[in-house]
Amino acid sequence: MTDRAGSDAPDRRGSRASGHGAERSSSRVAPAADSGSRLRGIVAVLGVFVITLAGGALDSFLGVGLGTLTLVTLVAATAVATLLVRKRDLLTLVVAPPLVFVAVAAVNVGLAPSASLNLPTIATVLIRGFPTMAVATVVAVVVAIVRWAARR
Repeated sequence: MTDRAGSDAPDRRGSRASGHGAERSSSRVAPAADSGSRLRGIVAVLGVFVITLAGGALDSFLGVGLGTLTLVTLVAATAVATLLVRKRDLLTLVVAPPLVFVAVAAVNVGLAPSASLNLPTIATVLIRGFPTMAVATVVAVVVAIVRWAARR
């Protein structure tokens, strides 16, 4: 009995007393290396919105309405966010570009001194912005498919 108690004591002390056994330390390290990015989808969408809003504001300041600069910022922000987001939130970034563009357009029209926030104004901005929304969505789909395929 003395031999058995003596041999069990080091095992108990290493795993139970200190709480840092060999099994626990390796299980804590493995998920961190396996998880990849920890950027949540909602945070990524918020970042895309803020960057696109800044591009849209600059676009409206330099020209009339939302144009090429808004397209570039929305596409670039969407591509970067899709690369950085957690893999389980990829779908969030795929559906986000049209919603982000609508929000940016609403803020832009609401803050523009010469435009009134009514249905024809919003419809005109959305019709003119359809190519921007489509390009950004296609970029998000392509990046998401590449990331999904790379995972396999």
